[in-house]
Amino acid sequence: MSKGALRELAAAEGAGGKGAFLCSNGGTSPFLQALLAELGYTPYPAGGAGNKALLLLELPSACYIQDRGVSRWDTCAAQAVVEAHGGRMARLDGAIADGVSAATYTYVPGAVNSVVVPGLSKLTKYNAKEGVAVGGLATAASDFKPYANVCGLFALPAAADAAAVAAAAKRVAQDVSPSYD
Repeated sequence: MSKGALRELAAAEGAGGKGAFLCSNGGTSPFLQALLAELGYTPYPAGGAGNKALLLLELPSACYIQDRGVSRWDTCAAQAVVEAHGGRMARLDGAIADGVSAATYTYVPGAVNSVVVPGLSKLTKYNAKEGVAVGGLATAASDFKPYANVCGLFALPAAADAAAVAAAAKRVAQDVSPSYD
């Protein structure tokens, strides 16, 4: 994101805009499109999970929500930085179920760090462990490659209204399921 574009987005937030919805440079899922409409935020495509997480430090009314899988290396440093600045980075499935008390990803050296809700996360060629068939739903963390985070991502800066954003995600999920792939 250029400094000029960042200034424009920050100015729009300050002028009564609801906030920036940090999303992928590529396509967004039907769930994310519906959530963006529900929140009334301005979409802001940006590359890289870490980049989007760091943008939360500069955009106090932004959110970074992802229903697709990410990897441990996409979230571990970003989570530490966002949380050190008072923000929140949690699992999307937990934010939908529990609101702001949602569980965060945890990182244990050498362990398979996938958090799996049986029957929720899709097995893809990117996240399935070798020898596990793709296309179905996972039943255990051992179905995934090590360090796959497959329960989505819910990241907000300290100043964001986390309860309102989580409530919006829960409302949208009742009609449009997150991808969790």
